Amino acid sequence: MLTILNQLAELIAFVKSVEFNSFSAAARSLGTTPSAISKRVAKLENRLGVCLLQRTTRSLRLTPEGLGYYERISRLLRELEEANDSVVSGGKPCGKLTISTSLDFGQWLLVRSIPEFLAQYPEIQIDLRLSDRFVDLVVEGIDIAIRLGDLKDSSLIYRYLGQTRFVLCASPAYLKAYGTPTTPQDLAHHNCLQYVFDGQPVSWDFLIDKTWQTISVSGTFNSDNGGALKNAAIAGLGITRLLSFQVQEEVQQQQLELLFPEQFFPGLVVQAVFTHQRNLSPRVRAFLEYLTSYCTKVLT
Repeated sequence: MLTILNQLAELIAFVKSVEFNSFSAAARSLGTTPSAISKRVAKLENRLGVCLLQRTTRSLRLTPEGLGYYERISRLLRELEEANDSVVSGGKPCGKLTISTSLDFGQWLLVRSIPEFLAQYPEIQIDLRLSDRFVDLVVEGIDIAIRLGDLKDSSLIYRYLGQTRFVLCASPAYLKAYGTPTTPQDLAHHNCLQYVFDGQPVSWDFLIDKTWQTISVSGTFNSDNGGALKNAAIAGLGITRLLSFQVQEEVQQQQLELLFPEQFFPGLVVQAVFTHQRNLSPRVRAFLEYLTSYCTKVLT
């Protein structure tokens, strides 16, 4: 036990260096110098007899051995921090909660839920990370990620939050100028604004004669950002397909009109994912319960 305690400063220096991808940033977070952090990590590597980090002038990169070691040590340090928080708070939810989700879901839905949650749990501080890239929960120290679509990493634990649905919409001005399509096939004669994923426009599928059929569409503007597509549609550029929560307010305010409202468009499953279920901290449990209730009310 004494040996482990003697290594604690080295372990913390290593984990912080990985999280910040920099000895300098890790040093600032710990109130010390970059050289001190570098020496602690080097001492840890010498003790273990393996290289944990590959150093360059601009960044740090985990070696295969370093990745496995980081995953286990970072989890232990988080559990230690959670144990301290639990004792200090008497088991009440408190401390920093790091959440990751996509730009669109975070900006248009999740952010609206946070004020009410923090009002219920004022001793929690939320660190919200918004990004459309795939985030490694362990490497980046994420407590919970909210993801749309199928879960790719089977090693993660997930909780179902709800189902979104796609809608087609356009501005009243565009429809007045170019007409309202009455069948999906009519979309071939309209300016269609498509969402781009992995460099390719996402197809528009319709349920026709009880089978799903892809309708070929094209337009003068595509984007990998839902906000850009929504604003372009509001400006009268064309017809776009977005998730219902992205355009709910604009439809209510009559800035956008829904097309084919009787048509069912398959949506995306919304899931909260995390790395382990046993011994979840009180703050993680509290947020999961709140988010489940919130999404039940707002997802359609």
